[in-house]
Amino acid sequence: MREAKRILVLSDSHGYPLNNLLMKAESLGRIDAVFHLGDGYRDMDGFLTEFPLLFRVGGNCDFFGGEKEELVPLFGKRFFLTHGHAYHVKTTLSLLKSRACEAEADCALFGHTHAPHNEYDAGRLYLNPGAACDGRFSVLRVEKNGDLYAELY
Repeated sequence: MREAKRILVLSDSHGYPLNNLLMKAESLGRIDAVFHLGDGYRDMDGFLTEFPLLFRVGGNCDFFGGEKEELVPLFGKRFFLTHGHAYHVKTTLSLLKSRACEAEADCALFGHTHAPHNEYDAGRLYLNPGAACDGRFSVLRVEKNGDLYAELY
């Protein structure tokens, strides 16, 4: 990997038109991949050719879309994607942290709460970008040395 890789992280779009949010994210720099964490699984359907590295999971409001969790090896890291409702993230992160550890993930990404969250714990990054329907997103950078950094917008 020659330069840092940038991953756009979205969740909870709930049918919100994503064009402006995606343009804002791209104005911050190149996007190498996109993770959508559910409750709007199909909201990214129109962007499949624009973002060939698009990974998404279904949320509790996605009745016809996607697996409920996925482990994605990408850019030398292991990303655990989930919407979060099955791990009760509105009340605790302990179940999510246990599952991320079990999966040997470098980063656990979740949504559901609509509240941004960016935390390192025991060398693992836990990131919730907030709700895309509120204009929130995150850009996750994988640096050349393998370090992970997340910025919330």
